Amino acid sequence: MREKWDLSRISCLIADDNPHMRTILRSVLTGFGIRSIFEASDGAEALELVVDRKPDVVLLDWVMNPFGGSEFLRILRGDRDPVISTIPVLVISAHANRATIMEAISIGVHGFVAKPIAPAILYRHIGEILERQDMNGRSKGIMGLGSQKPTRKLNIADVQQPPGEGLAEAGSEGEDDAGLALL
Repeated sequence: MREKWDLSRISCLIADDNPHMRTILRSVLTGFGIRSIFEASDGAEALELVVDRKPDVVLLDWVMNPFGGSEFLRILRGDRDPVISTIPVLVISAHANRATIMEAISIGVHGFVAKPIAPAILYRHIGEILERQDMNGRSKGIMGLGSQKPTRKLNIADVQQPPGEGLAEAGSEGEDDAGLALL
């Protein structure tokens, strides 16, 4: 995969109930060259923006009140519009435990990044998600259909979490991010 992507032409929706986190993400995305950025403070507002703006990628906090990431993703993946139902979703959450990650994968995420985020990791995830979409077509998540049974092993490009957070570390010695390996 490429190491540098031109993200200046993509649009991004940030769905997070924390205004400070939205500001941080907006600043990071602007630094990547993304100029079209929308913000939502919960899942319901995010769904309205998805239908209205059809962003190229959604950065989704998993735990929001009153309408969270799980509800947002279930409704998004069930939409009849094939463009809306296949919008890439990257979860960015402090709740990066195995159960949450597995639930997100089963519903249909394209990646999962643990907070606090590292800009380089976020950039790589966004670029790789969009590159996979260009190469393989649109999909409803990592496995293509958001199914319960993974069809391949996930790697660092799919799931990122700080070391020592309970998931099996993947990659070579000295890497600072970890992956979740599924059979």
